[in-house]
Amino acid sequence: MFFVVDYQHEDPTRYDLVDLTRQVLSKLANQVYLDAVTAFRQKNASALTLQSQKFIELIKDIDTLLASDDNFLLGTWLESAKKLATSESETRLYEWNARTQVTMWFDDTKTNQSKLHDYANKFWSGLLHSYYLPRASSYFSHLSKSLRENKHFQVEKWRSEWISYSNEWQAGSEHYSVKAEGNAIAISEALFGKYIS
Repeated sequence: MFFVVDYQHEDPTRYDLVDLTRQVLSKLANQVYLDAVTAFRQKNASALTLQSQKFIELIKDIDTLLASDDNFLLGTWLESAKKLATSESETRLYEWNARTQVTMWFDDTKTNQSKLHDYANKFWSGLLHSYYLPRASSYFSHLSKSLRENKHFQVEKWRSEWISYSNEWQAGSEHYSVKAEGNAIAISEALFGKYIS
């Protein structure tokens, strides 16, 4: 028996393609991050800038990739939590809980992040762009500033800013897509060409 699949409307391999491409790019991002830290330790500002920019670009590209499959959307997670609510106050609480679970579990200090940060982190479109991208940008900005000013990395200052941002993000109510956008195959091919070839 021969099956014909209309790949424009339903591709049974799309999830695997997106997940595998995400995994490959994530491994690349790990190396780029290590290269950025090495550049910082060697006090090489231009290499730090280059590796930081690569890392930021990888986050954006991975987010675009993840947006092409319904299974990798932050909006789906948040909307499913809110649907359980029976009142407006429950809606806010359930959304806050859903946002907190996948980011940094409740922080009530200004500079000591929760030991449960990234405990249940996810690779979801929306989460990468709105949460992890600002965190990485802030981190690299602080590293670059340390090199420019020839000072030690001000980890307490960075943590304070990050915890504040994290708490604001968790209390947010912005909407995220629950419907995939883009062609997973075309996006994966483009990213393969950009990073792997």
